[in-house]
Amino acid sequence: MSTSYEQQHVEYPSRKRMGWLAMGAALFVAAGFFLMFSDSSDSGDSVISSVVGLVSVLFFGLCLCYSLVKIIKKEPSFVVDDQGFVDSSSYTSGGFIPWKDVENIFMYELMGQPMIGVKLWDEKAFLDRQTGVKRKLMTVNTQMVDATVSVAQSSLSLPLEQLYIMMVGRWKRASEEVRTRNPLGKS
Repeated sequence: MSTSYEQQHVEYPSRKRMGWLAMGAALFVAAGFFLMFSDSSDSGDSVISSVVGLVSVLFFGLCLCYSLVKIIKKEPSFVVDDQGFVDSSSYTSGGFIPWKDVENIFMYELMGQPMIGVKLWDEKAFLDRQTGVKRKLMTVNTQMVDATVSVAQSSLSLPLEQLYIMMVGRWKRASEEVRTRNPLGKS
């Protein structure tokens, strides 16, 4: 469900998609426990199964918790307005990003899933503001795709293409306003 205000567009997570993600994560957690505690006659296979199971339980357990929190909380996953956008659509979301910090917005596909990529002018400063695992995951993402921030369809109800058109329109309008106010490019 989404709500448009006069100057702001607010996107809430799709509860149906989050429910499917939670169920999928729960299945992988169960599979991880099965691998960890299954009896194997070969001790080498047993160690590998246990390690794979533990990794599965930890990673998909976090995914399950994240999905459940998104289902329960009534917080927006994405907000677009004339000043910029607030991305809360994933664990590696960037928070508020003003349009003046945006170098480019583009669509791309990663493992068959369409994404919106946002390239920032000062990527290093943005990544330095992030903490711990989130910073590491965002750094890996920027190395895979030339986007500082990536937005996936999974936690949005508005089709990604429509959000992309809205974001590009507001970004270009904000860029034009800056050029109009400051035609020589001086700060």
